[in-house]
Amino acid sequence: MSREPICVRKDDSLERLVEMFKTYKFHGLPVLDEGGRLVGVVRDTDITSIFARRDPASRLYQKVEDVMQKPPPTIGLKDSIQNAIMKMFRDQSRFLVVTDEENKMVGVVTRIDLIGGIRFHDPEGDEKPGAEGPGGAEG
Repeated sequence: MSREPICVRKDDSLERLVEMFKTYKFHGLPVLDEGGRLVGVVRDTDITSIFARRDPASRLYQKVEDVMQKPPPTIGLKDSIQNAIMKMFRDQSRFLVVTDEENKMVGVVTRIDLIGGIRFHDPEGDEKPGAEGPGGAEG
């Protein structure tokens, strides 16, 4: 889990968003409002889908809030890896925003993060370490 994820503001321009995707090479980013509260997520597919249409209608989409997904896909800090994986498949997402008990963002977990946290049981009956939640061993 990334505890200090790169975020965008809902009023950021799409031009800034595209530059951030190119710079950081992420598939999606959390979107915050003026008060720093989580209000959505924006994915690379949200941007590319605009230009996949015959008429990109670029004038209709000026800001991040025009293309972001809301509500954002979230998972609790103490939820299991299995729950996180199931939610990613259900939401067709490559990442989830991890929130605490007060629904405040504490980080972002990706599919690769979850794969790294998977633990298997030894066939001899000895248990290997259990799968931690989305926060991993740090959380």
